[in-house]
Amino acid sequence: MRHRSIHTALGFALVLLSPSLRAQELPAADDLIERYVEAIGGSDAHLAPSSIRTTGTVSMAGLGIEGEFEVIQILPDQMVFRATLPGIGEQVLGYDGRVGWSMNSLLGPMLLEGAALEQARERAHVLGPLRDPEIVPGRETVELSEFDGEACWRVRLEWASGRESHDCFSADSGLLIASEDIEVTPMGPLPVTTLVSDYREHGGMLIPMRMIQLVMGQEQEVTVTSVELNGVTAAELEPPPPVQTLLEGAPGGTP
Repeated sequence: MRHRSIHTALGFALVLLSPSLRAQELPAADDLIERYVEAIGGSDAHLAPSSIRTTGTVSMAGLGIEGEFEVIQILPDQMVFRATLPGIGEQVLGYDGRVGWSMNSLLGPMLLEGAALEQARERAHVLGPLRDPEIVPGRETVELSEFDGEACWRVRLEWASGRESHDCFSADSGLLIASEDIEVTPMGPLPVTTLVSDYREHGGMLIPMRMIQLVMGQEQEVTVTSVELNGVTAAELEPPPPVQTLLEGAPGGTP
């Protein structure tokens, strides 16, 4: 399986053309994003649920690790992600509409700040995956590329926070098939390439059920096993006690 973006023969031809002609040949990023949103069921379907619970498995075959994950969301902008991995323990990341936090067995509880907080805020918001201009105001089609043998239009995104990422939308189906981003971590920024596939319908939405991430030379496979709509309670998104202690000690106390 190839994980690095490569140009197709047509892509090479576009590179050789003059900049003005290439700009005429490339479809507008707004049109590609609009086609993608329609392909996954339209924005109304994605804004309709009050909450979403997604569960599944995460595995790193190269390290012999397989665990479970859960993402719970209350729309529009609250989210908690939990993953439990043997030998590593539980990893938790949350955003409640104002405050972001994380907790893991190595670093303990932490309140997110700066770029890490902005990234959590943008990922938690329901408009983020829809690439809505409110969250992603800048977008530009840069080239025709290929991921795993499928031609796709590569779009540069500038998020409201100022960070950049790239999406690749299938030239055939219009679906997102790959993304390239910089993950903000306590160890510093890490480039992440994600391959997206196996879209299935849930409540009028098409949701990818399989993602393969390449991080620091390691391949991680994420498989969604269930999607539940409208069943999350507010109590499930409350930070765990160690994070609550940090919030109480922060200026202004618990938000």
